[in-house]
Amino acid sequence: MDTLKNCLDRFISQIIIMPLFGTRYEFENIDDALTELNTLDLDRPSGEFERFEVMIDYNNSDTIRATFQNKILLADFLRKLKS
Repeated sequence: MDTLKNCLDRFISQIIIMPLFGTRYEFENIDDALTELNTLDLDRPSGEFERFEVMIDYNNSDTIRATFQNKILLADFLRKLKS
């Protein structure tokens, strides 16, 4: 009964969708990463679409975090959560 009650009482409290755009920077050491980080101009971002980051929070403190490469897959995922 407790399991059933938890399923019925749990509901989505917040959905966050973050489309991520930018240039990918890859480094082999921390010094190179820090050097590049200091040169990034965050006031004029550039780059191409990378992915969607999704966070779904439930009222019982459960969280789902997912990454999707396109809108269709993300929409399918959200529809499945709805049912």
